[in-house]
Amino acid sequence: MKKIVCLSVMALFLIGASSVALAGKFSIGGFGGLNIPVAQDDAKSGALFGAKARILLLPFLGLEPNFSFAKYGGEDVEVRGKSYPGEGGDITSFGADIVFGSMSGFSKMLFYGLAGINYNTYKREEVSDESGVGLAFGTGFEFFPTELLSLEIRAKYHSIKVGDGGRPHLELSGGLNYYFGIE
Repeated sequence: MKKIVCLSVMALFLIGASSVALAGKFSIGGFGGLNIPVAQDDAKSGALFGAKARILLLPFLGLEPNFSFAKYGGEDVEVRGKSYPGEGGDITSFGADIVFGSMSGFSKMLFYGLAGINYNTYKREEVSDESGVGLAFGTGFEFFPTELLSLEIRAKYHSIKVGDGGRPHLELSGGLNYYFGIE
């Protein structure tokens, strides 16, 4: 399954790269923020950071290959009246999002939605790694102080299927994007 997801993302990236040669508009960026577990009793909020590229396929549609690291804080566990610290865990994610909205024209402020698929690995100490496919959806906006540079804020719900269960979380992040190919 990992190979299928990776090959699909690479195919989407190559399709997007060929359109970049025609359209000439793409960006690279980094982001960081907060990873908030949803309906998980064994985890607390942790840090999130990553990198992405945005390839504008059409004036209202973009493709974003991305790579991110999310950390869970450990939740204390009580056993026989004594509290023990939990380990939390780490999630490494590689995937692609489709970004839709007013992506061109480069006005000062853009609002967009996103939906994507990714492959994730969940790691905890003393437990074997678990991997699985995840789905994501969310919204965000970009502010352009200059024509080539944007500040971005987004909220993304990320549902991951690992092992017998899931690891849903909300990603709140801010980032910086640099655009190439601006006419």
